[in-house]
Amino acid sequence: MRKRGEFRRIQNEGGKVHTKHFLVLVHPSLVHPSASTTPEPRLGITITKKVGNAVQRNRTKRVLREVFRRNRELFPPADLVVIAKRGAPLLGYEEVLRELRSVSKTLARKVDSSASSKSAPSKSRGRPSRRTVEVAEKPAKRRK
Repeated sequence: MRKRGEFRRIQNEGGKVHTKHFLVLVHPSLVHPSASTTPEPRLGITITKKVGNAVQRNRTKRVLREVFRRNRELFPPADLVVIAKRGAPLLGYEEVLRELRSVSKTLARKVDSSASSKSAPSKSRGRPSRRTVEVAEKPAKRRK
C-alpha cells in the first residue's frame, strides 16, 4: 500500500493488535482480486522519527518487508499497517518474526469480526468526527 487514503481508512476503521514493538492495524481488503486468484495480504509500514534516525527506520522497514515476504501464510488476506514503536530498530529478523507470529491468529480473528460487522450497521464511538463539529458563533459586541 502506498496511498495516504488507504492508510487513513485502515487507521480509522481497522482492528488494532499491540505487541511490544509494533502496533498492527488490520482491515479487510477493498481490492477485489480476479476470480482465479486468492486474495493476498497487503502491507503498509509507518515509522515516525521518534523511533530512530533514517538508517534505523529504513532498516526496520527492510526487516518487516522481509518477514512479510517470506511468511505470507502468517497474515490474513487483508490490508495490514504495521506501526513501529520505540525499540523496534534493535530487533533482528527472528525477533520480528516471533512477535508477528504471536499475533497472527488474533489478526485473523479481527479480520473475520470486522468483515462480519460490515454487514451490520456501523457503531458510532460516541464522538463526532472533526469535520462535523459545529462551532457556535459569538454574538457581535455592541459599540457605544
